[in-house]
Amino acid sequence: MQVLSGARAGERWVVRVRQPDGSASDVVGWVVGLDDDAVTLEGLLDPASPATPADSWHVPLRDVVVARRAPAARGGPDPGRTPAAAVDRLGVEAWAVDLDPLGDWFLRAGGGFTGRANSCLAVGDPGMPVDEAAAAVEAYAAEHGIAPLAQVVTGSDEDAALRTLGWAETYVATDVLVTRLADLLGEVPPDPRVVVDEELTAGWRATFDEYRPHDADPALVTRLLDGRRPRAFARVEVDGRVVAVARGHLADGWLGVAAVWTRPEHRRQGLGTAVVLALAGWAARRGARWSYLQVETANDVAHAAYERLGFVRHHRYHYLAPPSA
Repeated sequence: MQVLSGARAGERWVVRVRQPDGSASDVVGWVVGLDDDAVTLEGLLDPASPATPADSWHVPLRDVVVARRAPAARGGPDPGRTPAAAVDRLGVEAWAVDLDPLGDWFLRAGGGFTGRANSCLAVGDPGMPVDEAAAAVEAYAAEHGIAPLAQVVTGSDEDAALRTLGWAETYVATDVLVTRLADLLGEVPPDPRVVVDEELTAGWRATFDEYRPHDADPALVTRLLDGRRPRAFARVEVDGRVVAVARGHLADGWLGVAAVWTRPEHRRQGLGTAVVLALAGWAARRGARWSYLQVETANDVAHAAYERLGFVRHHRYHYLAPPSA
């Protein structure tokens, strides 16, 4: 087993395997089993059927020519080259209750719980003059009983066009941070303290409610959290109590990370980092290559923590409200 010495379950390895005709070929996968006789690796999982790997290999160690640890996720182009509008659209399905298109824009309503779920994502062409689109945003908000808001990329054409109509900035500005999953995961092994579920559990939900106290309809918040797949919920338990959480969502090869929180008495133990990395590993097994998350611009502590993990600022967005609001 010397060629695979140090290999641990959950790590991604490249294994060169000797074939019956004397040739050799490489298999790349995540280690799911290893003993003195053989190694078992699995390839990418299908997001639509997460328990089923596309490929699986059971390789006798006597047939292994050479092996090396591979990056924990597949590489990819610099995420900074992805347009801001495209990154913001990734989050549309990640955090939404009711969702309706308006050309390239998206009208969103979620009972008033969070700005993202209760605003129009105004990026791209709404398919009509901006003044008509703005009126449609206000009408949609009135129909759903929420305040009219538009989420715009700071400094974008949409930002300028709505400001010309008298819309003004409200709420705090938010920075969108990005990184490659391979860079985020590095060579850090999976943390055994973290459990990643693909179903929303009562313990995770109760901890989220402590993190984000609210008076919203509980069923509506459940729809928001549990809504659009593929998504996952990372948690750490201590003595049967959930003490750290994070939520992840996959879209077009990107992992969106949200709701990262650790109970105050359990901070400075690396649990916040652990749940983020666990979601990154979950996403990598499903073919994702990049990650994004959103942080209030003024939250220096969170910015510093994510920068240590390798996240960099991609762009900034804010919300605009009409003069009638």
